[in-house]
Amino acid sequence: MQTPGTEAVRPPVAASRGVALTDAAWKWILLVPAVVVVVGLLLFPMAMTLYVSLTDWHLYAYGRPVSFVGLQNWPRVVTDITFLIPARNTVVFVLGSVPTSYLIGLSVALALNQITKGRRFFRVFFMMPLMISPVAISLVIGRMLLHESMGPINDILVRLGLPIVHWLTDPTMAMISLIIVDAWHQSAFMILMLTAGLQSLPQEPYEAATVDGAGKWQTFWYITLPLLAPVSVTALLIRSLDAFKVVDIVKVVTGGGPGTATESVTLAVYDLGVKAGDIAQGAAAAYSLLIIMMAFSAVLLLATRRWVRQAS
Repeated sequence: MQTPGTEAVRPPVAASRGVALTDAAWKWILLVPAVVVVVGLLLFPMAMTLYVSLTDWHLYAYGRPVSFVGLQNWPRVVTDITFLIPARNTVVFVLGSVPTSYLIGLSVALALNQITKGRRFFRVFFMMPLMISPVAISLVIGRMLLHESMGPINDILVRLGLPIVHWLTDPTMAMISLIIVDAWHQSAFMILMLTAGLQSLPQEPYEAATVDGAGKWQTFWYITLPLLAPVSVTALLIRSLDAFKVVDIVKVVTGGGPGTATESVTLAVYDLGVKAGDIAQGAAAAYSLLIIMMAFSAVLLLATRRWVRQAS
């Protein structure tokens, strides 16, 4: 029993077992595996790629010592047409695919948010594209459905008396075909994000809008869309960064053709660094893509800052 005027003395923790560790020490110990993974899988490859871009390293130049050339590879990237055309194609692809998948995802998410029966079934149903490999989707939709001579879509057009569409041999239609394939596949991600965002919105603004007699369009435009801004911007940013790295559906559907009309930067970097062996130039092109992605992200965040601020 503790007598008045005395204080309880807490015994030292784990004194008999060795040196006691503080909470801060345990936090750092538990963070070590994550730090090792980040350094090993992110920072080291980025640092190595930056170093390679400053050399004249060539995969097929056997026996030749690697020399440091500084920034000589970077001006070649900016002026090389084999990089500028894929960069333009990639930006066009992102500007076409990301808004399309967002509009599809928003439409489906709004519909799912309104139904009461079968909601769980339709959620799983619309998530199915995320469970399928992009290569498989590209093969089925891009190579089979859109096949110009044996595909069912052109067959239907012919039966209706309409001209066939050169989905994969016309430069413009080839890019549209890639956008269709990617937007269909990635709309599932948008549905997932926007459905979660709609379910987390507060109900008080909707109740006030109902009392004021606001219609469905007014409620959506002035309440739902502004409140959904943080989730929308996050989804758009994630999808844009992913679309900038597209390579699988391009390789399967068009192979970058016709010519170089649909070649992406990632595919160009692979062809330049691995197939051609100019790994130094490929590393510089890869870092150029990183700079483009960072600039695009900054522009997107600055353009939507006011929209997000109004929601908060």
